Amino acid sequence: MIVTRQYAITYDAVREVYKIQSEEVPICPKCGAVMAGHGIRRRHAIDSSGTSRWFELRRWRCPACQSVHLELPDFMAPRRHYGIDVIRDVQAGGGESCPADDSTIRRWKNAKQLPGSPVPPEARPVCLNGTGAEEETT
Repeated sequence: MIVTRQYAITYDAVREVYKIQSEEVPICPKCGAVMAGHGIRRRHAIDSSGTSRWFELRRWRCPACQSVHLELPDFMAPRRHYGIDVIRDVQAGGGESCPADDSTIRRWKNAKQLPGSPVPPEARPVCLNGTGAEEETT
């Protein structure tokens, strides 16, 4: 998955879908090669008012390692239907008017971080090297 922060959003009224067009060059997160287009995927996102909107997201294939990645705008949470701002608002203690059901809100509050978020250095696993001293893994 590639998270893009610089993009343009256009609305296609005929297909009733928003198109996300990244302004960044897609780089493979596995090997660092420049990727080639590999189609689109439709996905919906629900905002804080409960409105569901459909988006066309681009898929990319790496010519070097053959992995396929989805380009996700920074307002969408990976593998979540609700927008990242809705989830973060609930996790920060707000979200009294959140459109999600109670069990979803409870799960968000119990989560330590959003899926796809980078793991902070203090939470990374530590292993022992051959000398018995601790060594941080990346």
